[in-house]
This record gives sequence, structure tokens and C-alpha cells, in this order.
Amino acid sequence: MDEFRLWKLEISHITVTALMTLLLGVIYYWLARSHNSAAFLSLLPALPLKLNFLFLSSWLGWLPSFIHVFAFSLLTYVVLGHRHILFASILWGTINGMFEMAQALPVKIIQQLPEFLNIRSYFAHGVFDPLDLGACFIGAWAAWMICHKRTLRDAKG
Repeated sequence: MDEFRLWKLEISHITVTALMTLLLGVIYYWLARSHNSAAFLSLLPALPLKLNFLFLSSWLGWLPSFIHVFAFSLLTYVVLGHRHILFASILWGTINGMFEMAQALPVKIIQQLPEFLNIRSYFAHGVFDPLDLGACFIGAWAAWMICHKRTLRDAKG
């Protein structure tokens, strides 16, 4: 198999991994979050049996932070090319980490923020969790490791 075909196959696997991870995130939100907690949830049908899966958020509340950083790092890597996995991982880890830390801001500061894309409400109603910061770091590291191993394998020939 020529080098281009192998690279294309690897990118396809990385893209599928990222998209499947995002699908896992949608399923998590659908099962563990209230129907009005995210804009896209109103597009999904309500749970048919009125089951209460809120226990998921108490045990796996950090999962969305991991998923966001991991999947978006992989997708950014695919779009920017294989030389930019460190940049993509640091970018998404930093963005998600900053959003997490902003949830710990005092209400007076949050009220001074511009009302852009409902961000003020997100920060005011969000709950800061150090586990989410750890999940951001682990998501960035996991994306970097997957793509870095690919780069090392390609360099060896």
C-alpha cells in the first residue's frame, strides 16, 4: 500500500474515532442531563420510559470535558495536518480548561461579561470541578498520544 493510501486510512480512523467519541458525548448528555441544559438536546426525543439516569452525572460528570478536548483535538489534527497535533491538543485543552475555570468566577465578574452565545448563563449556572480540569488534561494527552504514535510509526518507515 502506498504512503498516501496509508495516511488516508489513518486519517479516516482518527476521524471515525473523534466522531464516535462525540456520539458517546451526545448519548451521555441525553441520558444524564436535563432536556434544556444544552441547545441540541431539545432536538432529541425525550427518553421513552422516563428513566432517571442522573446518577451518571454524579459518577461521570467529568466525561464531557474529556470528550470535548479529545474529539476536537483529533478533528483539528485532521483538518490542520499531522504536524499540528501538539497545537491542537494544547488549544482544546486550554479552551476547555478556561471555560471550566470561568465557572468558578464570582457572580459580580460573570455579570460584567458580554452576553454572547449565552456564555454569561453558562458560567453562572456551571459548577467548577477540578476533575473536569483533569479530564481536559487527559483528553489532550490521549489525543496527542494517538496521533504522536502514528507520527513516530511513519517516521520509522
